[in-house]
Amino acid sequence: MNATAFRVGAVTWTVTGVGHTVLSFFLPSDPELDAVMRASQFEIGPLRLNAESLHRGVSLVMGLAVIVVGALLWMIADTLRTAPDRLRPYGIVALIATLLALAIAALWVPGPPLVTFSVATIAFCAALFTKSPTRATATH
Repeated sequence: MNATAFRVGAVTWTVTGVGHTVLSFFLPSDPELDAVMRASQFEIGPLRLNAESLHRGVSLVMGLAVIVVGALLWMIADTLRTAPDRLRPYGIVALIATLLALAIAALWVPGPPLVTFSVATIAFCAALFTKSPTRATATH
């Protein structure tokens, strides 16, 4: 198992989450759509929400979750750096999750996620199907 490729996949997840979160703050929105979403009020238990605040909140949580996935994958690779073969089960789960995210991006969210999840898919495939480079040991 190639730990370096695994880390590339982890970083790509983090970059995707950061990009999603940053773009959600800076991309201009459609004022008419925002007005319609604000006018759409509904109750969830004791809370009264509008569709715009719910959409914005879910979007920010999604960005944070993707950042956390990338950070956790990096931490897993760091924890298992001396035993890269133990990364295999995590690599399989990461590849499956990435392929699902790539499929969703291809169907409903084109643009940057299509690129980033493609890179992550390649990275996790490389991680699973290549060995980590061996370090040369210094002799005295």
